[in-house]
Amino acid sequence: MDALYQKQILDYAHKSRDSAVLDNAAYHASLDNPTCGDRVDISLAVTAGIIDKVGVAVRGCALCEAGAGLAIECFTGSPVTALHELTEQFETWINGGAQPPPLAAMEQFTPVRSIRNRHKCVLLAFHASVEAVKTA
Repeated sequence: MDALYQKQILDYAHKSRDSAVLDNAAYHASLDNPTCGDRVDISLAVTAGIIDKVGVAVRGCALCEAGAGLAIECFTGSPVTALHELTEQFETWINGGAQPPPLAAMEQFTPVRSIRNRHKCVLLAFHASVEAVKTA
């Protein structure tokens, strides 16, 4: 993997490590990836339909942490109603579809597109966010 992409992906991983699940947030969910043991706990604080803050706790690989860091960046300031569509678009792109990625920040994950067994790791926080909104 290109060294520049590795550094940028690791920066996203650090972003998730610096985060924590939010107390009293409107939306919460936890998802596991039984294949590799990754787990993401996510919370979304929302005001007037806009995500103010995303909190995460990740137990998993660096790619799972990086995906959570990307979710923090992509979802903060977004309407709650956009989570599902953005997650679907990102999943389609990482699985080899649609060029370019739905958001420029997602491009850092280009090297992961060819490693299909790691897609669930990257997408786990995105799927947890969608689940949080569905179950609220």
